[in-house]
Amino acid sequence: MFQSVRKGSAHLREVIALIWTDATGFVRFRLVMALLLIMVASATTALGPVALKLVVDAFTGHSPGAVGVIGISVGVLIGLYVLSQWLARTVGEVRGLVYARAERRMSRMLSERLFAHIMRLPLKFHLERQTGAISQTLDNGLNGYQMVLHTLVFTVVPVATELGTIVVVLSRLEQPAFLGLFAAAIAAYAVVFWYSALTIMKAAHAASDSQVNATAVMTDSILNYETVKYFTAESVVQDRVSRALVQTEDGWVGFFRRYAYNGLFIASIFAGFLGVTIYYAAHEVQDGRMTVGTFVLVNTYMLQIVRPVEQLGYAVQMLSQGLAFLGKMFDILRERPESAAGVAGSAPPGAGRLEFQAAGVSYRSDRVVLADVSFNVPAGRTLGVVGGSGSGKSTLVRLLVRLIEPDSGRILLDGVSIGDLPLAWLRQAIAVVPQDTVLFNDTIAYNIAFGKEGSSQAEVEHAARLAHLHEFILSLPEGYQTRVGERGVKLSGGEKQRVSIARAAIKRPRIYVFDEATSSLDSNTEREILKNLREISRFSTTVVIAHRLSTVVHADEIVVLDGGTIVERGTHSNLLRQHGRYAALWEAQQQGTVAA
Repeated sequence: MFQSVRKGSAHLREVIALIWTDATGFVRFRLVMALLLIMVASATTALGPVALKLVVDAFTGHSPGAVGVIGISVGVLIGLYVLSQWLARTVGEVRGLVYARAERRMSRMLSERLFAHIMRLPLKFHLERQTGAISQTLDNGLNGYQMVLHTLVFTVVPVATELGTIVVVLSRLEQPAFLGLFAAAIAAYAVVFWYSALTIMKAAHAASDSQVNATAVMTDSILNYETVKYFTAESVVQDRVSRALVQTEDGWVGFFRRYAYNGLFIASIFAGFLGVTIYYAAHEVQDGRMTVGTFVLVNTYMLQIVRPVEQLGYAVQMLSQGLAFLGKMFDILRERPESAAGVAGSAPPGAGRLEFQAAGVSYRSDRVVLADVSFNVPAGRTLGVVGGSGSGKSTLVRLLVRLIEPDSGRILLDGVSIGDLPLAWLRQAIAVVPQDTVLFNDTIAYNIAFGKEGSSQAEVEHAARLAHLHEFILSLPEGYQTRVGERGVKLSGGEKQRVSIARAAIKRPRIYVFDEATSSLDSNTEREILKNLREISRFSTTVVIAHRLSTVVHADEIVVLDGGTIVERGTHSNLLRQHGRYAALWEAQQQGTVAA
């Protein structure tokens, strides 16, 4: 439990630093103004009972001065008392107006920062995370940030100001016993809050973790709805989601149970100290050592303690919940993003000469994915890469666009190591047409233009023509503004692949990479797509990664991967004459085609 509190304290310091570091001058000014208004309202609230005390003393004859003066004084004091109550509420409304714009601006800036950070994180992070878990973590983090900021501004600061003002007033009454009772009450509340922090923080972390897990399970099930329906497994996923939601329910029930215990302790402390204070004050009045006005003041202050103390109890809940929500968000913010900068000052001249020099990758110490892979692709030439599943073909693509970094060797583009090139420039210089085309739930025009920032409509249409997609798009009722649906479900496999080709063509890259770009298509569509691929890459350096050997027969050189190493290389005809792995695979595929 102590570890949870220490972690929560560290997160609180991070939140405060985040608020002040990310805040613009506009936001800082409004935050400071809101804090000043809050402090004024709190001090006014605490001083109101002093005016009430003087009124009571005036009525009971304990206020100095003539009756006429007393009458005037009473009117003024009543006016001050009413003014204090009005100011406390009016300033509270104004502070909300001042604070709202600053809080919304900070929330927007934090959302942008979080999204940008996640998009800069390396591939390894995204491979190890669930989409639903990341989404819920971000949602929880933003909610937690708002909880903490709102609690600090609207609870901690005003309560501290109000209690501080009460301490000053009590110290001026020449009644040290009341100040001691007040201090003892605050100390007792502090002990309860400390114990609550130990227990509530742990319960809040458990509830937050269970909620993130439940969202991840639900999102995973929704994303795979087709598979669920194929296997009529609705009841299976429903049971899985139900178990996760039961854990979430139990976690939040435990959290609110702890909070209820905290409230019971606070109520008991308040009742005890209120009874002792009133009894002692009544005794002092009877003995003539204290005025009736002072009795009213002390009683009012003891009653007034309830509101800020209840607010502090609420603040403990909100801070615990907010800091628990923020924990996973800060874990993500601490992840190191990709290094976007390069050593090279500008893009190297050249037409796209590509060279792998003894490149090697190991995802784990016991699993070598690529070992000592070397090849050279002159500018404008085509390299075919073939091999079975798990041979390391797709890892070549990830290395080329620096989704992962090689453990050994290096990769050169036009004579410059790609590790020395700016990451944004490198990826803009390479166009990848993947096996599984993923489209955004937006228009066809948006999905094509996504390949190049700031693309004009003319460039989009030109790219569509290169992919032999323009006529099909014009036949649609909404043309280029046709929405493709979630992940492009409204388009056929061939249509989605042509959109992917157009998205690559609009980049006008130095290097095209076709990663199993036709493996999921039928033979007729494959032939048409292959023709498109050759047309758009005719004058560019091209890397074709394929399982179907018919895709690479035109390549200037073909390398055969097996177990992460190159076992054969040559042209299609040369490899057939070698009667090795390539020839055996070619014969097997040809027999399969004839049988079909």
